[in-house]
Amino acid sequence: MALTIEPVPGSVSLRVTGDVETLLTVPFDDNDRFLLGLSDGTLLLGTYDEDLRCGWKLSRQGAGAVRFIAGSVTINAPVEWAIASIYDPNVVEPQLPRVLPLFPHLDRWVA
Repeated sequence: MALTIEPVPGSVSLRVTGDVETLLTVPFDDNDRFLLGLSDGTLLLGTYDEDLRCGWKLSRQGAGAVRFIAGSVTINAPVEWAIASIYDPNVVEPQLPRVLPLFPHLDRWVA
């Protein structure tokens, strides 16, 4: 199956058709970026410009093939749910875990 996500012109809403049929309202705060997560593991970064035109970037590849066509996105995989959230850089670019010392009692920098 396939899922198509297309922006509703002149608003901050997304029309989702295919496996899931819904209208998502995009939450965003100070910046014009948002995240769209899909159940197949795909993570999309969406942006709005000053004319409310939507642009897309693939942040994480999921199980399905992703195609960008004239402002809309098509995912060729079974999708059970889709969720829109505000942009969080920790989701898109996760921080590397802190390196732990092998022998803490020998490390002079351990507090």
